[in-house]
Amino acid sequence: MIELVALYQGCKLAHEGIRNAVEIYQQFKEDGKDVSQIVGEITGHLGKFFQHKEDLVVAEKEAKDTPKVNINVNEEAMNRVMRTRQLQQMETELREMIIYQIGLPGLWEEFEKMRQVVQKERNELEKQKKRLLKLLSENVKCLSKSIVFVPLYAYRF
Repeated sequence: MIELVALYQGCKLAHEGIRNAVEIYQQFKEDGKDVSQIVGEITGHLGKFFQHKEDLVVAEKEAKDTPKVNINVNEEAMNRVMRTRQLQQMETELREMIIYQIGLPGLWEEFEKMRQVVQKERNELEKQKKRLLKLLSENVKCLSKSIVFVPLYAYRF
């Protein structure tokens, strides 16, 4: 449970970092300053946000497999619902910041499409890994059946 809270806090911190960087971006843009470094900072915080969010999803799946006995069902259910809603709200705010405050309306759409492509690629790699591991384990089983072990004491020295 502590890991879930820490990952959620990581999402919140990254979100806040993005919000601050967008404010700086707007100030720089008004002043006619170079905004490329700020865009890089925003991108970095976006990466952290989504990494923490991904890790949180994995941690929640693991938490479901080993539920905490000291937390009642109602509390756990409410925590899950609130985390999910708040993460959705944060992601909506991020999308709106990129579209309206930074002025890159097509970026979010491209990002979502690319995220789907990358996810499909990773899922396919994971399937291939599982197939190879299964094939390898089957081959090892076949080999182990054909190998005859002779105890050392059967030999005379």
